[in-house]
Amino acid sequence: MHIDREVDPPPRQIFIGLGWDEDKDTGRKHYRRYYTKELEKVDTVLIKPTPFNQYDLKRGQSRGASKSIWQSLTGNVKEDESGQTSTEQVVGRFKAVIEVEIKTEKQAYKLKKV
Repeated sequence: MHIDREVDPPPRQIFIGLGWDEDKDTGRKHYRRYYTKELEKVDTVLIKPTPFNQYDLKRGQSRGASKSIWQSLTGNVKEDESGQTSTEQVVGRFKAVIEVEIKTEKQAYKLKKV
C-alpha cells in the first residue's frame, strides 16, 4: 500500500496545512502561515498600523423605533442624538482598501510608469 507521508513538517503552532499538490509526483504539501492577531497588528506583515478603511456594520433601526414594554419598565431605552428611540447595535466590522480614481488619470499614470 502506497501512503504519502510528510517529512519534517513545519510547526503546527504557526502554520496551517492546506493540502497536497495536485501533481502527485512532487509530493509537497502547501501551508499558510497562521497569525494569532489581525494582520495589520503584526509588524512583520504590514509596516503601517492599518492600511484599511474600517466601518462598523450595524443592525436595527436608528430612528422611529417603538419602545418595548420591557424597555419602558426598566428604563433601558437607547436614544439617538435627536432623542428618538434606537434599536441600532454594532454587529461587526467591514475592512477594505478603497481607492477612488479617474480613468484618464490612471491611464496617464500607467503610461508614465512604463
